[in-house]
Amino acid sequence: MLTAQRPALFAARSRAATVKVHASWQKATTKSALQAAGGKLVAELGGQRVLIVEDAGEVFAVSNKCSHLGLPLQGKTALFTATIKDSCVVCPAHNTAFELASGEVKGEWCPKFPNLPVVGKLSEKKPLPVFKVRVSEGGDVEVDV
Repeated sequence: MLTAQRPALFAARSRAATVKVHASWQKATTKSALQAAGGKLVAELGGQRVLIVEDAGEVFAVSNKCSHLGLPLQGKTALFTATIKDSCVVCPAHNTAFELASGEVKGEWCPKFPNLPVVGKLSEKKPLPVFKVRVSEGGDVEVDV
């Protein structure tokens, strides 16, 4: 009896993806400059704008772009002035609160933004990117970007 092997119609393929991550510690500011700025300032690090915040004696670094529409959390005008409340940074455009430590949304997603028919709030709930921070003995605030 002869048996024939059929070629597989959908042969399994290996898809290997390489992701290059270039993380490095960069000096963002000093603790004294951060305090003089009222506890929050924006630094350009690794090609992106990072919001540095001091809250309850701890220093945090988060993306300065809101994960909803990409608007700045802390800008150059009063319209874009983030507030810090309950260990969260609150987006001035739509009032979403993001936890400083994790970037997770705390409370309602986009409470200032209308819930439009069919499209809702234009995007699903997304966390804010966060970065590791360290403060040197000399008071330099460094961010791992």
